[in-house]
Amino acid sequence: MKTLILYGFISILLLATIVSCGNSTSPVDPVVSDGAWAGTLSLSGESITFTVGSNQVRNLQVTFVYWGSALPADTIIWTPDDAMISDNKFHMTDTLSNGHYSYSMSINGTFDPPSNVSGMFGTTGLYDSLGTHHSTSDSCSWSGNHN
Repeated sequence: MKTLILYGFISILLLATIVSCGNSTSPVDPVVSDGAWAGTLSLSGESITFTVGSNQVRNLQVTFVYWGSALPADTIIWTPDDAMISDNKFHMTDTLSNGHYSYSMSINGTFDPPSNVSGMFGTTGLYDSLGTHHSTSDSCSWSGNHN
């Protein structure tokens, strides 16, 4: 009888050990830091600035210089609508039109909490007037960090 009780006690300890190993709590993912962020485009070194707050990328501003290969040289400052951060990632697109010119932008970023971010930026510029059509496209990586 003592042997049976001993085996029962050992079985309960073994079961408790197995159950406790399966229920270990995982650490909470780090949170993206709220506040001002800044980065640069790898293609030209132009700036990217934005703020993070309430799990959103807000007030993003990207400066991009079209160098005049297919379109006249032009500096565009993008200010798209805010975007939600989901799984430490965001994505934004925007289009600007000015007379015969139109520019489109796409940017995404992945945060490495709490204070680093990187992603890809792409843009297309179009000129269309009196049968003349020109376009140029660029894409590059970008990176930045919390200020």
